[in-house]
Amino acid sequence: MHLFSFVRRGTAAVLACLVLASCSRPAVLQPSSSEAESAASGTDGSGASQSQPARFAIAVSEGNYNPYLNTNTLTEQVAGLVFEKLVRISPRMELEMRLAESVVSTGTTVTIRLRSGYTFADGVPITADDVAASLLAAKASGFYAGRLANLTDAQAVGSDTVVLTLASPDSLFGYLLDLPILKAAEVASPQPTPSGRYTYGAEENTLTPNPRAPFPEEGPDTIWLTPVSDYAELVSQLAMGQISFYLAEESASSAVATSESYFRTNTLLFLGVNGSADNPLCSTSQGRVLLSTALSRQDLADRYASATPATGALNGLYECARGQQVISAESDPNALPAAMAALGYTLDEASGYYQNAAGQRASVSILVCGSSADRIYAARLLQQQWAEAGIEVTLTQAEDFNAYLQMIQSREFELYIGEMKLYNNIDLSPFWSGSARYGLAVTQQLLDAYNLMRADSSTAGAFESLFAEQMPYIPLLWRGGVTVSNRRTSGVVSSVSDLYYSLASLSIAE
Repeated sequence: MHLFSFVRRGTAAVLACLVLASCSRPAVLQPSSSEAESAASGTDGSGASQSQPARFAIAVSEGNYNPYLNTNTLTEQVAGLVFEKLVRISPRMELEMRLAESVVSTGTTVTIRLRSGYTFADGVPITADDVAASLLAAKASGFYAGRLANLTDAQAVGSDTVVLTLASPDSLFGYLLDLPILKAAEVASPQPTPSGRYTYGAEENTLTPNPRAPFPEEGPDTIWLTPVSDYAELVSQLAMGQISFYLAEESASSAVATSESYFRTNTLLFLGVNGSADNPLCSTSQGRVLLSTALSRQDLADRYASATPATGALNGLYECARGQQVISAESDPNALPAAMAALGYTLDEASGYYQNAAGQRASVSILVCGSSADRIYAARLLQQQWAEAGIEVTLTQAEDFNAYLQMIQSREFELYIGEMKLYNNIDLSPFWSGSARYGLAVTQQLLDAYNLMRADSSTAGAFESLFAEQMPYIPLLWRGGVTVSNRRTSGVVSSVSDLYYSLASLSIAE
């Protein structure tokens, strides 16, 4: 996905091909031997020394450091270095307090208590007025409006408290507050006063450590900023050594000139199920659970560079979901015969497939977008697993995304492979009323359990158990984010909350 043309999570749910079709990440270019030697030695290729030290360089969109004024992903990434946040999410999906001392959600009210003693880079204290103004600016922005759709108001109460009003309860709303905090008077400024680990350097196109940073950490003394205009330029600049590191959301392999690392995200690979299909494996909860039981999520995850089994509706790393999920990462072949028998299927020893009394094989069809090699690969892995379990699978490839989407919306499928970028509060409403709802058999009982969990995350276990019993869709994997660095750079730690979560272990080879 080109980093200059999308708004991250601009809608709460996006089907797989809507996000990824025809967006294979191009391989990073391999510089010529002379160019590579020049970059490593600090010469211009003619033998003249440029005295260029090893440095950490990142891509920026020139002229604007305020993420509330544009939808450029690079601006958001740099904001993680320049502006402090109320909270951030760790690589293990743990909520970490930053400027916020606490975030308490009660019904439709969220109360934020701020830590005291923190200032902007110019020494001006960070106050509740700044936080309230920043949140309202975020809600009004193109980049963050989607995630804050549930926020109706933000009011400062004194200097250290901000009270948010929500349209509906959300006990995990704190996970959405990893937002840059700007001065109230500068939320419309293209270059607001920094509040984070780095500030604008004296030398043009540089960042330097902020001596007043609320949470200083070890890192480079200078970060070089390289303006780029499009994704192709980003890729080539990394290959030429002008950029050290960037985010790439696709899983296509890069050339040997680079290395890749991964971090956890809330991107879910799933099977949409048409509950109205004339197939008991799809139309009944027993059939959907059977399909889930017959596949190994762990084996699927092992086939991807960065993926973990989805053993529930929620991301299992979240505190409320830990130890509460009942879907197995492995298949359960011992449970299959009885489950198939309950649906009227017996195993035909000659063919190795289950069949009904009329001699028809137990079978399902999977719809996949033909322009997405990644989804086709996943479909073939499922086909292989279910065939080994005695269930026949046929694949239907829509030639492009529009055809794929039309078939889903008109329910011309039994199963389809989709991918969803969920907000960090794990808002599942896309499955109930949004872009992934087509064909799903969702009961009021499950909706009630979900709404209760949204209001009180301690009830997540009850919701997960009911979800596993009804399985309106089949979670497969949580996909990871991919970062790319040149061969000289290592040690950047990223999270779903901050591409530059930590630079303390950064190493730049000479």
